Amino acid sequence: MGGAGARWRAVLGVRSAGPRGEWPTRTPDADELAKAFDTLYGGPAAGVWHAPGRVALMGEHTAASGGVGLYTALPWGVTAAVGPVPGDPAVRAATLNGPLRLRGTTGRAVAGATAAARRTGLLEADTGLRVMLGADLPEHASLGYAGAVGAAVSLALADLAGGPPPEGDTVDQRVALAGRPGCAVRVNLRTSGTTVLPFDPAAEDLCLLIVDTGALHRRDPRAGYTADLGRAERTLGPLRAVRDLPAALTALPSPPLRRRVEHAVTEVHRLNAVVGLLRAERFGEVGVVLTASHLSLRRSGLPLPEVEAAVEAAGRAGARGVRMTGWAGTALALVAEDRVADVCDALAGQAADRGRPAPRVRAALPAAGAHRLR
Repeated sequence: MGGAGARWRAVLGVRSAGPRGEWPTRTPDADELAKAFDTLYGGPAAGVWHAPGRVALMGEHTAASGGVGLYTALPWGVTAAVGPVPGDPAVRAATLNGPLRLRGTTGRAVAGATAAARRTGLLEADTGLRVMLGADLPEHASLGYAGAVGAAVSLALADLAGGPPPEGDTVDQRVALAGRPGCAVRVNLRTSGTTVLPFDPAAEDLCLLIVDTGALHRRDPRAGYTADLGRAERTLGPLRAVRDLPAALTALPSPPLRRRVEHAVTEVHRLNAVVGLLRAERFGEVGVVLTASHLSLRRSGLPLPEVEAAVEAAGRAGARGVRMTGWAGTALALVAEDRVADVCDALAGQAADRGRPAPRVRAALPAAGAHRLR
């Protein structure tokens, strides 16, 4: 079975050896990070900040058409000891394991937040930055790791300069900064405007299960997906303004393009339905819309086989709703607390039956946004 599964994944252009790296199990300790900062950089940090990761509930694939996304902050994230260095404009970042290259994903997030602070006058051009990072969020699971890094550093620089709280330069940063316990964050993907909405699964004895299969497309699908929606908009005009969907679809040249446009247009309506349910605090009824969103994504060709198998297994085991989240190998399930063990067993079982590595599964509730620890 394992050999056949590997050949199947190769034919479909999928790369997967299971979840990548470790999921850190220990919450970063602010005092430990501050001590490591002092040891590495030869002086004390100005403070320690934390920013959460995030999970996309739905709508994230409509960014290219100016749609709306719905997210929630996670109980895991990135903690940063931060200190400015007047007279030395260099930016340096490290973890407890050693220095980071600024050309890497994490280093670019630190450098980006620093550059934004300089543009807005929060950091002088001749003042550099030193950062020591810790995390209990995996870097490679579509859970907003880089956004959490950027949000923690941006908030630190705003606090140290006495400025207003930052809004964030990316969607992930905005969610990390705006998140609240028991809440979701609606983001207009065209304007980046945010709205905080109630979303408290625990009030109905529910939780979110994050399912990280580790599967990856051999080629990131976002550029092609975005290009497809751009071509459609040149024919139809803004997709968010489409009113007669059947007529619009007949004007498009290929079935795959029609399916992607269909998802982009109908996802807006599904998300509006979820927003209505959240405002009415009918959190348990969100699940069926999450599943409908996944079925639409399936038609558009995005979910990987590992994710499809996880979605099917979770649904059969009693999840209220389940869908692909992000662009690679992660799924999200809304599950009653008394069914969590059943769903976890089903996810492990389906992977074993197919000769695949078991996915990592973590239970979560909407968590607090970025804040200062010390």
